[in-house]
Amino acid sequence: MTTDYDLIIIGSGMVGACLGLALSQTSRRVAIVEAKTIDEKQADSVGKRAIALSWGSRGILEQLNSWQELSDEAMPIRHIHVSDKGRFGKTRLSAQNQQVEALGYVVEARCIESVVSTRLAATTVDVLSPATLSDYTVNDNGVEVIVSVNGKEQTLSCKLLVGADGGLSKVRQLGPFELKEYPYDQQAITGLIHVESDENDVAYERFTSEGPIAMLPHFDGLYSLVWTMPSSIAEQVKNLSEDAFLQRLQSRFGQWLGELSLAGSCQMFPLSLSHVPQNISNRVVLIGNAAHQLHPVAGQGFNLGLRDAAMLAGVIISAQQDEELDDVLEVYARHRKTDQALITGFTDSVIKLFSTDNAALSVMRNSGLLMLDNIPLLKNEFARQAMGLGAPIARLKVS
Repeated sequence: MTTDYDLIIIGSGMVGACLGLALSQTSRRVAIVEAKTIDEKQADSVGKRAIALSWGSRGILEQLNSWQELSDEAMPIRHIHVSDKGRFGKTRLSAQNQQVEALGYVVEARCIESVVSTRLAATTVDVLSPATLSDYTVNDNGVEVIVSVNGKEQTLSCKLLVGADGGLSKVRQLGPFELKEYPYDQQAITGLIHVESDENDVAYERFTSEGPIAMLPHFDGLYSLVWTMPSSIAEQVKNLSEDAFLQRLQSRFGQWLGELSLAGSCQMFPLSLSHVPQNISNRVVLIGNAAHQLHPVAGQGFNLGLRDAAMLAGVIISAQQDEELDDVLEVYARHRKTDQALITGFTDSVIKLFSTDNAALSVMRNSGLLMLDNIPLLKNEFARQAMGLGAPIARLKVS
């Protein structure tokens, strides 16, 4: 059987596009099916969201020759400050102690998409856009993929189909994948905040009995806010006057950055944990948000998805040219299983432990924060996880 492509990637968001870019250096025939044009992506307000990029993710983007262009748009995080409102526990991490330039960075999603898409356009990867997946069928020799390109259906074939099409993944819905969902009954309020402090390289994670408040350094003296709270409270808070909203935020976050004020409107969205326990099937694999969506408490979602893309590219690059691509999926799943389970479990445990005012749990979590801050071995391991260095980084260069 002659196939049109070795791989077809559904979705050219940040994760799917990085996978395509990594594979562009090989002789594999690759196509990406994307619903939105580049101009539509850049105009979409979703592209303005702040992405917490770990040090390990920077390393992956360096291998893709994309970091240099992104570095001017990236706000370095040189310190991380974790605290619990009204309690004694605190943990502080610094890039200097870890002997790195930064623990991570904050970058707007559309900046990453723009750089990677521009580089992808200069490769031999076929990008079909605007195009959507209609259906697919797996057979002994490959996958038949029906796509709608500019409103006209056509059938393509490939050896391996990759679902990188986000939390509402059509690849997942059409395939034999079980999605496990655990709603938190929480909402996240996001927006940009003016701060009185001159600090611009400290990321704060402030835990309260209602839920965590994350403040990430942004450009022009702004901070990016992610404020999590129960759904029963969130609608009330969102509808407060600006003064009342800021007063409530200030009372929960404290004076770490001085007086706070709004820089525009805020958005609100529901939070849940969802993941696919078995994210590979015969000739089909899910990566990124198609495979797992996490609580934003630790800013790990995109970083986990980027490691998915890097590892999948890495095992394909390492495979022999005549090796069947579906054979690499077991290798990929074995390499990614631990990292995916650890990060999913970590974010879920943190949100449950730190979103309660239970006295016993309060003592436990504050003792834990103190231990992290005062025991170098634990602190260094925690820093490595926060920097995205807890899992092996795939090599993306063809030898």
